[in-house]
Amino acid sequence: MKKKLLFIMPSLCSGGAEKSLISLLNLTDFEKYEVDLFLLRREGLFLPNVPKAVSISDGGENYALFDAAAAPYIKNSLVRLSLGRAINRIKYSRAVSSGDRRSTWSCLKKALPKPQKHYDAAIGYLEGNAIYYCVDCVDADIKIGYIHNDYTKLGLDRDYDAAFFKQLDHIVTVSPECGNSLRNVFPEFSKKIRIIENITSPETLKKMADEAVDEYKNNSKKILLTVGRLSAQKGYDLAVDAAELLDKSGFDFKWFAIGKGELQAEIEQKIAEKNLADKFILLGERANPYPYLNGCDIYVQPSYYEGKSIALDEAKCFAKPIVATKFSTVFDQLADGENALLAEINAESIAEKIAALLGDEALSQSRKTRQ
Repeated sequence: MKKKLLFIMPSLCSGGAEKSLISLLNLTDFEKYEVDLFLLRREGLFLPNVPKAVSISDGGENYALFDAAAAPYIKNSLVRLSLGRAINRIKYSRAVSSGDRRSTWSCLKKALPKPQKHYDAAIGYLEGNAIYYCVDCVDADIKIGYIHNDYTKLGLDRDYDAAFFKQLDHIVTVSPECGNSLRNVFPEFSKKIRIIENITSPETLKKMADEAVDEYKNNSKKILLTVGRLSAQKGYDLAVDAAELLDKSGFDFKWFAIGKGELQAEIEQKIAEKNLADKFILLGERANPYPYLNGCDIYVQPSYYEGKSIALDEAKCFAKPIVATKFSTVFDQLADGENALLAEINAESIAEKIAALLGDEALSQSRKTRQ
């Protein structure tokens, strides 16, 4: 009899954890496992990449309305004479506004359906609501929670999470340094913590990279590339400032960025203010970023923090010269001066390391990453 597995994610929007899950699902032996995927919201760039053997369910229309604007949901609830739903949505708005994570989840879970099925194992594949749902809403013999980042950088409530972690059978994270972070914060759960690194297949990536990139055509300038959500974590503010320093120093380059996120308007404004529209180009999301990786001259990761960066592993697969910041977990993946140049977490240092590669072709070749 097949083992029944349930994976839980907020959505399949572009991101490292989402990409990691897709890789895992595509390597699953469906002769041995019956796999369900529960998404709070059925949306995201990676939805078409879910194997057909995986059964997808979601939060449904009620949750989609609940998690959108408050007024229409409250009005709809009152029309249906559901005062309890209306009150719950008002409490949710107040909890979100005040940053009260405990009350936020307490309200949110009331709007979510529960699976009508028993599982051999349920996996909350992302910190936060996916783990909370796994613990509170799922009937399973084994419950597993994934942490895809350095826990200390996530701004989560340690005491609140501890109540959920206590009910998990395993706590999985993606790098040794992330594991150390978890053990330091949750020493009482040290025996539950497991390290499972994200899956990256060089052969698969190279097959997907064999196509032309329109944005790179007829370009004689050095091409820099960054892949990551347009969020505070990823350091795009540092990247744009570094681009300005490089431009003022006379370097001829184009810096492309793949991703989207909540800071897009802010980053676009910063690019415009610094007159870098022809130097720093936001490409938005790309379902297949690998031709861009294959064709770039330097890969840059300007993050403030990461778990285990899938983008860095992918850049290594293409043997690209890499400049990355010295976030805490980078040393699990890169060695300064051996397979990358590592910068301090500031624009000046990032620009200095990029300049070293742009200005010295021999150095650029010698820093090509060893696989």
